Amino acid sequence: MSDPLPALHPGFSLATETVPRGTFHRIYWSGQDPLTPSVARNNRYDCPPLPVANRFGVLYLGYDLPTCWMETIVRQNMIRPAGTPIGIPRAKMTTRWACEIYSRDPLVLAHFADESLIDLGDCASSIMGDSYLRTWEWSALLHAHANPNVDGLRYRSRFRSGEFCIALFERAIVARGLTFTNTRSIDPATSAEAQSIMRRYTVVPT
Repeated sequence: MSDPLPALHPGFSLATETVPRGTFHRIYWSGQDPLTPSVARNNRYDCPPLPVANRFGVLYLGYDLPTCWMETIVRQNMIRPAGTPIGIPRAKMTTRWACEIYSRDPLVLAHFADESLIDLGDCASSIMGDSYLRTWEWSALLHAHANPNVDGLRYRSRFRSGEFCIALFERAIVARGLTFTNTRSIDPATSAEAQSIMRRYTVVPT
């Protein structure tokens, strides 16, 4: 494990992107509130172990449904011999739902990819590995930094690397007026959306 990351100097100016108010996508477990942030340290940009007063949740969003699908459902099943299907356990797909998340206000996101990583002293190979310890630290540093205070971070999809995802800090859910709509099952047995994505990426249930 690498040494703990030092706190960002107060004068360090984060590279940010202001995303206009609009609609994003989310895939979540059946029965879950779509606006419930992750707090269990199961995901890449979750809050690390911190004193109770400093803890925060993270809501993961995508700009399109296929990216959400690859990030949440395919994941560890991606690696296989070239030209062969991606096998996904059927139970991993039948209990998933999707929705659109609407932001009433623009989101200010730290750009956590590409050349901005150079300015932060890091690189893609360091933050895209199987361990989440380093990215948890980065999440806490960006959450605490105030130049500027950001709603979350924008990062490259690990499994669809030409696309971006959003790790939205819990404080932005109410502050930016997030709401959700169009909740629906994406069980491949009945969902044309899921069937289309599976055809594109040659995914088969196992």
